[in-house]
Amino acid sequence: MSITDWLLNPTGLTPHGFCLSWAPGLVGLHAASDAVIGLAYFSIPLALASFIGQRRDIQYGWVAYLFVAFIMACGTTHLLAILTLWVPAYGVEGLIKVLTAVLSIVTAALLWPLIPKAVALPSAAQLASLNSQLTTTIEEQARTTALLRESETRVRQSNLELESRVAERTAELLEANLQLTDALAQRDLLLREVYHRVKNNLQTVDGLIVMQARQVVDPEAKKGLLNLRSRIFALGLVHQQLMGSDDLKTFDFAPFLRELSENIVEGGAGSDVTLSVDAVPLNVGLDFAIPLGLLVTELVTNSLKHAFPDGKGAIDVLLQRNDDATVALVVADNGGGGKTAAPANDGRPALGTSIIRGLVAQLKGTMVVRHENGTRSEIHLPAPVTA
Repeated sequence: MSITDWLLNPTGLTPHGFCLSWAPGLVGLHAASDAVIGLAYFSIPLALASFIGQRRDIQYGWVAYLFVAFIMACGTTHLLAILTLWVPAYGVEGLIKVLTAVLSIVTAALLWPLIPKAVALPSAAQLASLNSQLTTTIEEQARTTALLRESETRVRQSNLELESRVAERTAELLEANLQLTDALAQRDLLLREVYHRVKNNLQTVDGLIVMQARQVVDPEAKKGLLNLRSRIFALGLVHQQLMGSDDLKTFDFAPFLRELSENIVEGGAGSDVTLSVDAVPLNVGLDFAIPLGLLVTELVTNSLKHAFPDGKGAIDVLLQRNDDATVALVVADNGGGGKTAAPANDGRPALGTSIIRGLVAQLKGTMVVRHENGTRSEIHLPAPVTA
């Protein structure tokens, strides 16, 4: 038997219509029923396939295509049932039923595990509720965004106002700073001018003293005028140092001490008296520099007047800092030890001695004088406060 005969006309078999005795009513009823069912079976999967094709967002949509194949196979079995009414094509009908059975088994096997997953999918009501909540959230976010933008606008406006105020205040401060700088410059100029005028006035006084000394015949009076000139020179030198300082308040006492001592020795001794000055840097103000400069003047002058009767010797001037935050001033000579200024006729100390004691007391210091191989005057003073 050929495959065609097996499919369409098996040996010894008769069409299904023979079983119905070829009754027109029964044959027509079966043919019409199977035709309508077959058409419906073909219509349903086509509609289902069209729906799934248009709704790509549906999860597990591939299962629908198994239903499409299964339903179409079922529809085909009904169409073949019409054919077998007149043609004994039972082989073809059996194969289609086998295909339908396979599709139904596969569909059922895949459908059951998907049921819990499909049940877990949110319903339309749940989706509507979620959509409502989402809409509310979006609206709240929109309102929050609007408030944030409004706040940002206010902040920007406040920043602009603040920047404007800061700019105005900065301009005012700059103007005030310029005025203050100008005032400070004028003050510095005024102070320099005052120091300059004081120095010039002291130089004028110095010139007058020199002129007066030339007219004086008495040797003691002449010495007194020359000593006064040394003191005035010390005052003028202080103002000269202040005039050249950066802050117009303080200056380094070390170079001042060297220049002052050299001027006294050069003006009051011969070339055989040597001078040594060793001074540490020390910033001093006007109130400290004047008495200390006068004190050095008196001590060096005393050494020149009383220590070297033969005009030969050495003077050492030392300025150093002590560990106890004090300052030590030492004026020493190698002349005849023990020689000092003679007291006045009434028994009072000489003028130089009185001046030295008064200056030491003014500086709140202590003085020790030793006469060993010369005279050594050692004075300890509180360190100057220049702040």
